[in-house]
Amino acid sequence: MKDKIFLIWSGDNQIAIKVKAILEGEHNYVCYVGGNHTNDSQMMSVGDTVIRQMKNCNQAIVFFQNKADSGISNNLFFELGYVSSSYGLKKVHCVKRKGDAITLPSDFDNAFVEGIEAQDNDEYAKNIVKYFLGRQKLSVDTNKMFLINNRYMIHEMLQMHYSDLGSKCSDYELAQYVMFYMQASVMFQDEAKALGELKEFKRLHNTEFSAELNQSVNLSIAFLEAQVSLIADKDLVYLSDVAFRKYFTVCKDMVEDIRDDDSGTYDEWARVIVSENLAYVCSLYAQNPKVSDEMRKYLLERVVYYGEMCLNFITNLEDRTPSKENNDSIGLIGLFRAYIYRHLFNASIAVKQEKSEEWLMATLKERKNLLRNFDNNSIDSQIYANFEMEYYLSLVEYLDYSNKANIDPFDYMMYLSDLDAFISHFENRNNMYAYVQKIVNQRKKFS
Repeated sequence: MKDKIFLIWSGDNQIAIKVKAILEGEHNYVCYVGGNHTNDSQMMSVGDTVIRQMKNCNQAIVFFQNKADSGISNNLFFELGYVSSSYGLKKVHCVKRKGDAITLPSDFDNAFVEGIEAQDNDEYAKNIVKYFLGRQKLSVDTNKMFLINNRYMIHEMLQMHYSDLGSKCSDYELAQYVMFYMQASVMFQDEAKALGELKEFKRLHNTEFSAELNQSVNLSIAFLEAQVSLIADKDLVYLSDVAFRKYFTVCKDMVEDIRDDDSGTYDEWARVIVSENLAYVCSLYAQNPKVSDEMRKYLLERVVYYGEMCLNFITNLEDRTPSKENNDSIGLIGLFRAYIYRHLFNASIAVKQEKSEEWLMATLKERKNLLRNFDNNSIDSQIYANFEMEYYLSLVEYLDYSNKANIDPFDYMMYLSDLDAFISHFENRNNMYAYVQKIVNQRKKFS
């Protein structure tokens, strides 16, 4: 079941009734026309009916229309205040006929009421629905690292989305949340759990998905299936032939299939995530010792191709106002930059590109920024441990790649001291991941 919509009207309710018929008949919403327009209520009063209706909904459409005395019903403003407070302003959609002179109190202006073009009532109702559906394509307006750190909020949205209680966000918004939930599971290292949840979600509701939600769920399932198939062998982590081909077959065309969208940032986020994931799985498969030299070279060239593509997508995402307002650059966008710079560094060495050191320094800088901006006081300890591990992995790659003579001697000794403290920390916990084992093996090279 999609959202339950409360329809607030003034003057007469005929347009509200027409909008209800379209939303319920063609778009799978449940609507309540404010009051008891069918005269079948068992409530004590119309006021009691309205309060219960508003409590039962999670979005509202407000129809501004003057009454016979050229004023707006006082009840409309009471209901407008209630739904704005309860649902949030993103979930309240105010409309009027374009050209209508609506009489509003002095504290209001017409800016928040959308003027809708229409020749007659039927066209007016259809255009209101079109406006409402367009408003469903909104960006997630919370910092993405905050969401990942509090992923229970996304889990609740998944559980509620098709429940009888009604969803907490649109399909379009949920498509974004699903991708962030996938990323959270990687950072919390419980990919199998999230994979099971998304598979069950798809099994139950895939016939109800919008295009964006279908794409997001399929992408997330494919990537998590690849993650749970990782093979760790000493300090190598790689994908099998079967796991790689399964992911690549699903996702290689997805970047081009993502539709441009002016209303929200699903398309920008999806392109960043898909292209980074493609670079990542190509680099993982290239580590497979059974891969031929020719295939490995091709895979690493693909890493560079998808990596540079991802950086362009990140630039587009950063330029969008929602990303600026949510300060995502110091959160999830910064994390994806760090991922991509490391993919490009490792691949560029193999294909002998000149920018290897540039990519290495860029990923090290991004990793330092993540540790600086997020610590154990501001983010879950599991995520912080992930940031730490990735930083020290980049650090040993820097020390291994760079000539010791080109590093300040004091900085060099401090780097080694920090590495020893990090390795000791993991050894004391008896928790040596494959990537940490690589850090240990690399550390043994340095004097």
